[in-house]
Amino acid sequence: MNPVEELAQNLLSESKAYGYTLMIWGGGAILMNQYGSSRILEIFLYVVGALVAFGAMASIAFDDLFEDIDSNPSGRLIAASMVHVVATFGNLLLSYSIVAALNPGFPANWVFLAIGFQGTLVYNLLLLLEDGVARFVTVRVDAVGVSS
Repeated sequence: MNPVEELAQNLLSESKAYGYTLMIWGGGAILMNQYGSSRILEIFLYVVGALVAFGAMASIAFDDLFEDIDSNPSGRLIAASMVHVVATFGNLLLSYSIVAALNPGFPANWVFLAIGFQGTLVYNLLLLLEDGVARFVTVRVDAVGVSS
């Protein structure tokens, strides 16, 4: 699948996840309401908790995080690649870097706009990277003859 088709597939998949996104955002907002502004460590821990829960559910649902999933319309998918560690943390680190660089004196409205834009763009680009790496690893594992 070419990158544009893959991007289209990612966007189709994401369109079904708005409830989850709103729940995660709402949970973060509730935490901030209760405990005040989160520190960077707290934000990363919040994300780690979400990734660990998702990874645990994927390992239960698929028995093996490295099994092939045939229901993916774009071809083979490795279950572990669904956790999106690179896309999530890479994007989070970039967002933090941008906010830290623009924070002194830059209008907050523009920072929010920039982070919203780059978040969507970079997340999808990193998903393409993760998918490419997962496909490469799958081809390499198949070539060596390793089975799960």
